Amino acid sequence: ELRNYIAYNFSAQNRAVTLNDYKGLIMSMPSVFGSPAKTSITQRQNKIEIGVLTYDANGAISNVVSSLLMENIAAYLSKYRMINDYVSLETANVIDLGINIDVVLDNSQNQGAVISQIINIVTEFFSPLSREMGENVFVSELRKLIQSENGVIAVSDIQFFNLVGGQYSSSQTSQKYIDPVTRQIELIDDTIFAQPNQIYQVRFPNKDINVRVKNLKTVNFS
Repeated sequence: ELRNYIAYNFSAQNRAVTLNDYKGLIMSMPSVFGSPAKTSITQRQNKIEIGVLTYDANGAISNVVSSLLMENIAAYLSKYRMINDYVSLETANVIDLGINIDVVLDNSQNQGAVISQIINIVTEFFSPLSREMGENVFVSELRKLIQSENGVIAVSDIQFFNLVGGQYSSSQTSQKYIDPVTRQIELIDDTIFAQPNQIYQVRFPNKDINVRVKNLKTVNFS
């Protein structure tokens, strides 16, 4: 058994054997070949499917990937792939979100400052630097972060919309819409799920995150 393992490891030296091997090779690829922002690696039968995304001039994730970068990745991986592996490269999907957040705020606080801080919290939550391909959006985590901000009494509602076209990506979430016109996303167990080749982002936080302040209603009991 040990002899077989040694022979296998010798033949696999400097070769991509697992999906993580392919991901590691791409992310450590010499800069002369180019630098993808995010990659997804999946396998169907013996076909290795690699999705690639880049950064745009504003630091947002973009699915506009140059053919030169794709060719360079393919050429680089050709030296390391297993002989039976067929590698396919394609552009992955970046899904742009618009967010409406309804909150009840403490009137004694500077509401403008609290709203600005809520926008900062959401922006950081969706930061491209910390979000990975195929990562689900757990709304309860975001709600908890907003709720913990000083001056926030309650988070009454959070709505997510799939923004498509124009300045935004053409990619759409695979999750069901509540309204096909506004493309409001229906949450499943307070979650927006992502496919392995999808990533969610807020492209323009200053205009795509809307914080709406609601008044705390009083209830008369009789």
